[in-house]
Amino acid sequence: MGKHRWKGELATPIRPKVIRPRGLRVSASTAATANKEMENLYRQSIENEWLVKLNLLMDEYGITDKTDFLSLALALAIEHVPGFKIDPVPLRLEQIDDQGIQVVVQDKSKGRRPKWPLKRLSDLQRAVEEKKNNGLSDGEALSVLASEQAEWARPPNHRGDPEQWCKTLKNRLAMARRLSQQALSRK
Repeated sequence: MGKHRWKGELATPIRPKVIRPRGLRVSASTAATANKEMENLYRQSIENEWLVKLNLLMDEYGITDKTDFLSLALALAIEHVPGFKIDPVPLRLEQIDDQGIQVVVQDKSKGRRPKWPLKRLSDLQRAVEEKKNNGLSDGEALSVLASEQAEWARPPNHRGDPEQWCKTLKNRLAMARRLSQQALSRK
């Protein structure tokens, strides 16, 4: 939230208007009494203006109940006090082997996503090979897997469209094949 730019009556400072009582004869006691009365009238005038401005402020924040000062205080605190601001820490869902999905608090660090576990990569390769036995290409097999099987469906935290998810799966499949080739060459 940026700094609020007030308009109209909410931008105008309070200038109390007090009318001095007439017919005063000045003596020490009457001057003191008149001064006290003027101070009381001055305070009452300010308090009345505060109430008018509080109602305008409630209208500004969309608070319909004009006695709900807690909501007004909270709205003002959220806007102006850093300690009331909410630090958006989104949650991301992360696949963990065959156990299912784990909810993880996403840190603010940038960079490459974590690597898939070897078992998940080999499961992807195995699933694609099964689909290819039915005469499908890699891309078609990945599209079918992504649309039909929940295990390979696009995760909720994926920012791209389904085509981009298929591209991700294709990249993971290539990685799985590379790793299996490396494993075979070591033997």
